[in-house]
Amino acid sequence: MINRRVVDVSRMVLAVLFIFSGFTKWVDPAGSQIKFTEYFHAFGVDSLVPLAWPLAVVLPALELFIGVMLALGIYRRFFAWAALAFMSFFTVLTFVIWQIVPVSDCGCFGDFLKLGNGETFAKNVLFIVPAVLLFAGRGISGRTTGREAATALLLGAWSLLMPLYAATRLPLLDFLPYGEGTDIKAAMAMPEGADAGEYSVRLLYRDRQTGDERLFEVDDTTWWDDTRWEYLSTEHDVVREGYTPPIASFSAVDADGADRGDELLSHDGYLALVTVRSLDQTASPSFRENLDILRGYAGCGVVTAVATQLDLGAVSDAVGGGLLCVNMDETQLKSMVRSKNGMVLMHGGVIVAKRNMSGEMPRICGIAPEEMMSGERRRNAWAMSVYLLIGVVIAVGYVVTGKNGRIFAGPGKSDNFAIDL
Repeated sequence: MINRRVVDVSRMVLAVLFIFSGFTKWVDPAGSQIKFTEYFHAFGVDSLVPLAWPLAVVLPALELFIGVMLALGIYRRFFAWAALAFMSFFTVLTFVIWQIVPVSDCGCFGDFLKLGNGETFAKNVLFIVPAVLLFAGRGISGRTTGREAATALLLGAWSLLMPLYAATRLPLLDFLPYGEGTDIKAAMAMPEGADAGEYSVRLLYRDRQTGDERLFEVDDTTWWDDTRWEYLSTEHDVVREGYTPPIASFSAVDADGADRGDELLSHDGYLALVTVRSLDQTASPSFRENLDILRGYAGCGVVTAVATQLDLGAVSDAVGGGLLCVNMDETQLKSMVRSKNGMVLMHGGVIVAKRNMSGEMPRICGIAPEEMMSGERRRNAWAMSVYLLIGVVIAVGYVVTGKNGRIFAGPGKSDNFAIDL
């Protein structure tokens, strides 16, 4: 016999875990899509990549729904099964990722909290304990009422609503280094007294005569003989981990090979940096219209530039020419703005707004940077507040409208916690 209080505590622990995990992902479906795509590539199932986007919407909604159902104690028997199945699957998956098919980060909590593969597996092993306890004590009569069914339907729709809303927009909460209000230069700086760490640099060369590859220390002069040794790559090894700035660098290389990063960050005024990761979308009417709007802001001193990982000539032709086009690392572009084609508005190197190029461009001329930032934050806060309020109203309504809505089990036949495997 499992003590009902142990089962209730296990249920609430899992509820918090599922709600937290779902919340940190539904605010940024595009980030989850990137992570799912990385998973599919790592496991060699590239054919499943088209599923990354629907999974990025459905999985956070499912986690949130399971968490709220567990918290309210609705359909306890079913959701005891669901929680154990969910935790078992991801415990096995994270073990495989840890030991066999490494992925840089599990993405369990979006970009809010980064865990190593070993840490992720340990976390799942820890939380599978309450899942087993809840499953072992699932033997409840499971009486179903119309009120429970209606609440489940409402909360199911509610759980899916916000991920669908967020999927059409940039992250409602931006946990990435390039969030609004970020001073990029300050984010690249090393704080005074911070440990810079210790790193070793070795050079990989191929012997032109034998074809053998060999690693050289930097102070080994043997590799200077370039008639014999052909340079292949440079390897950086961590001797002691040090402080890592949130933003490692801001490199923006133009068609002539010059790095214009410092110039862009030092611009005294508004700089609209349009990010282009897909040429297909540059032909869309919304992209062309928004680009024309940005060009029109030149009259009030706004400079527009284009950043891409693609061929600069092709991108310049696609956007119509006349704009500075620079190459940036694709990972950096994804961190700056989630949409394939977006806009990052900076003022003196500080990010003040971000937009999807398929959305509405902000009014810039005559608007102070502080006003623009506060307006963006107000809009996101309002959308999330309304959404959370609706969820709270549904949940509270269920709890207060009858004794079957109580959160913790009390005595009675319907709350029989006898083990029923």
